[in-house]
Amino acid sequence: MRRALTRGGGAATLQSMSDRPILDLALRLWPGVRDSGAVEDPTDLDTLLDAQGRPGAVGYELGVRGTFACFPVDQPATLTLATGETVASDAEARFIAHLLVTRTLLGAGMHVDERVTAAICDAYALSWTAKSGAPYSQTPLALAVSLWLIALDPLSDSDRPLPIDWSPAGYHDPARWDLAYRLFSHYDIRERATDWAAYVSAEPGRHDGCSTFAIIEPLLRMASDARARIALAQLSEADGGGGRAPAAAMLERGRIAALLQAFVRDVVRGTARGADERPRPQF
Repeated sequence: MRRALTRGGGAATLQSMSDRPILDLALRLWPGVRDSGAVEDPTDLDTLLDAQGRPGAVGYELGVRGTFACFPVDQPATLTLATGETVASDAEARFIAHLLVTRTLLGAGMHVDERVTAAICDAYALSWTAKSGAPYSQTPLALAVSLWLIALDPLSDSDRPLPIDWSPAGYHDPARWDLAYRLFSHYDIRERATDWAAYVSAEPGRHDGCSTFAIIEPLLRMASDARARIALAQLSEADGGGGRAPAAAMLERGRIAALLQAFVRDVVRGTARGADERPRPQF
């Protein structure tokens, strides 16, 4: 964090200058977007979009142009999520930052913009489209954050193909992708992601470095899906994990725990529904 000297009314003051203004903007907008699906100033979304395809974005050096640049090229990227998890590596931080910016844009209703579609497609190309039997090549924390894109995608149950641009050189590794199978629908991605969520929620060791809270909230948005409900049932009986954290992170975990408790009560009463039936203001 740098500080700049500014003057107002003749008095000099120090103001913080962030090294990651795009990510900070996305995170500032997110609570309002999460709860209302809107932003007060749409030009803030233009600012986020202007960061797409720039140096420093994940995959940029391999020809990927749909991702958002959130950190300087020449500085290690670091990131701590609202739920308290600290990202382990530069590459992971850059990928998760891209997901967080895309999440804000998607949640604000920008799914009709082709730039947001490209951002979603590259997020999936770098994760859920791995060939059968191969790992998704992302950490459990990154995959948990990416669940938000599926939860907020109004086409997540559609067979419509995703317009992924497979031309970048970085997407031609046969060890990671099936180069003869490049067609994925929104529904295909949702299937893979909810399968993963149901699998990792059964055993804490399967999502090392990722608290249950990071997985729970996007799944609550997909509670109409049977596998999402299985995962939520398993997570509701698990230790939240995550260890000690600053007060702000503990408050965030408490907020999510309350959402899960409310959902479980609704299940018991037979009134639970997925947030596919939006709006749900409490989210």
